[in-house]
Amino acid sequence: MNQLVFNSLAIERRNPVKVIDLFAGCGGLNKALESTWKHATIRVTKDSCESLWEDNTCLSQLSEVFFAYWEEELHDIPRGEHYSVKADMNLLYRLGRFEMTQKIVRYFRGLGFPVCRDFIGRIEVWIPKDEGNSILYNRYTLRPYYQDITDGWQIDVSHSGESRCSKKTLYDVDLDDQGFDVVAGTEVLRRTQVKQHHFQRFGGGCPIVNRYTKKVLNLSEPRSHDRNKYATKMKKIKDFIHIYLLTQQFQDALDINILNNGELIQVKPDDILIVNEQARNLKYGDGFVGALPRNDFSQHGPYIQPQPFRYFFVSLNSPTSNAARARLYNIFQNGRDSSVLRQGDKEYGSNKQFKRLGEYLNQSLLWVSNLSLSYSSYDTALEELRKHLMDDSRFIPGYNYIAIIISEIHKDAPEPRLHELYYRMKELLMKSKITSQVIYAPNINNSHFDWFLPNIAAAITGKQNGMAWGLESLSQRNDMIVGIGASKQHGRKPYLGTAFCFDKEGQFREFDCCQAEDTEALGTSLKKALWQFCKQYGKPDRLIIHYYKKLRREEGEQIEMMLKQNGIQCPVFVVNMVTAVNDDLIAFDTTKNDFMPLSGTYVHLRDTQFLLYNNERYTEFGKGDVLFPIKMTITSANTNTGGILTKEDTIDIITQVYQFCRLYWKSVKMQNVPITIAYPELVAKYVPHFNDEDLPEFGKHNLWML
Repeated sequence: MNQLVFNSLAIERRNPVKVIDLFAGCGGLNKALESTWKHATIRVTKDSCESLWEDNTCLSQLSEVFFAYWEEELHDIPRGEHYSVKADMNLLYRLGRFEMTQKIVRYFRGLGFPVCRDFIGRIEVWIPKDEGNSILYNRYTLRPYYQDITDGWQIDVSHSGESRCSKKTLYDVDLDDQGFDVVAGTEVLRRTQVKQHHFQRFGGGCPIVNRYTKKVLNLSEPRSHDRNKYATKMKKIKDFIHIYLLTQQFQDALDINILNNGELIQVKPDDILIVNEQARNLKYGDGFVGALPRNDFSQHGPYIQPQPFRYFFVSLNSPTSNAARARLYNIFQNGRDSSVLRQGDKEYGSNKQFKRLGEYLNQSLLWVSNLSLSYSSYDTALEELRKHLMDDSRFIPGYNYIAIIISEIHKDAPEPRLHELYYRMKELLMKSKITSQVIYAPNINNSHFDWFLPNIAAAITGKQNGMAWGLESLSQRNDMIVGIGASKQHGRKPYLGTAFCFDKEGQFREFDCCQAEDTEALGTSLKKALWQFCKQYGKPDRLIIHYYKKLRREEGEQIEMMLKQNGIQCPVFVVNMVTAVNDDLIAFDTTKNDFMPLSGTYVHLRDTQFLLYNNERYTEFGKGDVLFPIKMTITSANTNTGGILTKEDTIDIITQVYQFCRLYWKSVKMQNVPITIAYPELVAKYVPHFNDEDLPEFGKHNLWML
């Protein structure tokens, strides 16, 4: 059995009874300060903490008090009357978590380090390293917890990434007051949160490097590809623990003892499980069964052929795009590149051999020359494309078309209008019932472009209603599976993407998208999908919803009411999946040099919460890209199950999620996110950029987003 450890330390409180400061709240705050108060304090009520009121008569006239655990953030907010009270932190462990959080924040700010909340409220400590004209910060998250993976207290320790910061202050630079963060003393703030006292003490703070500030400040942001992310994180975590936590000063400041000499907490053997080995097997066009699409797809072809299509190019009329287009045509059609390439002042012909695109798809390709468009400029591109598509004589009814968009726009290009062009082109094409494939022009001239071709072929297969690969053995019964993903982008309304009605091969039947607050539209889409499922497959045995967040009780009641209205009585399970868990509580395999557990391993964390690993390590000594697990919580969401999650349902649902991770066709590399979440997230990412902010009907039945 694998030997797994959590990135967490076992600790004990020297004395669980503490004296803490509570406040009677505050009033008369504007919206911004109310938000600050909410995030920097916790509310303690008499109903939830009866023993606190019983032991401290000074609270007898109050029904609620507040505990301020982010103190510097409350600089401009006057607090209500102050009360010093005694509390047993083992008994009132929620309050105990925040009391320990307060002490950790105080300790590291006392050392002069910036400390902030991360996006889910954990402590993030920024450890600086001087790099000349900038400072590189390694960010570590800390989270105290009680009776979670141990019987007592623990502190989870994670390395959550790096951030770079200019040494210049806001006084020294000419930056618009737009979306970027600053380091001001020991706080990390949005630019809009910088107050007068931050300017007085810290010059307003130092800007953190992002796409905008990097260009204005002329700061580089070196990037390197870490092929051993588990090992890197493990080393950083252990170094941080040794240097900063295993000190007498830290333990005295928190009044704790770190147990087991700071060794990480071991996962109990009974909590380590693995999905059925057959669940990883994938089928291809010639009947071959394998587990590695990056090796197998090119050799064995798509499991279900894509529908025949005709393709054409859309590109800027420029020397770079024209050369890339000619080279791409030769590769797609002839499997040989005879174009003239330039390097510096030299010209040369590559004559490199490629596998033709049609050979990947097991069908012939038809390029339609008079359909291709070379637009004059980025400013006129959309209007030129619109006129081009309006000429009905170009397109033959009954044929499928794919537009190959050759783009010179890098994903990190700072000009927003260039990125908008890419989204709007997709929208225009979909309105004409044409799907598209975007290829970055410099990649076409890459000497390893043959590595890109399998990814392009897999995506096109999905876009044309084929299956690049399928599952050998399906775990599900007659289940209706719904995926709901979300996208929230700076400056835009949050949207939900939905994927409805998988058939028994793992195919989508319908997509949709709506604004996040439009629950009525989401409910209407769900009712429609349920009706279609029943018409095609009969009443579902189970309704399983893969959700980007935890389901609220009211939402569960609405789903149950909808089922009753349609005469359906079936269990409903909601699987909440958190995809960004590489900086959360995860398990490392100490028997491996790279610390990555076997593919299909799942670890029971607590209650009905699990870590699920999907990667390409299928044997003890196998290798593959390092992929972090997803954290999933399975909830029985209606009365038909009595609120009970059986072992059989648990195994079945986890296996389903594992298999849906394996049906990602945007590339031939394995992914750690199930397509039930990944594809709807992509839909929700695109739609807010569309001119109509709506998904065209064509896009509701097509994997256009791959």
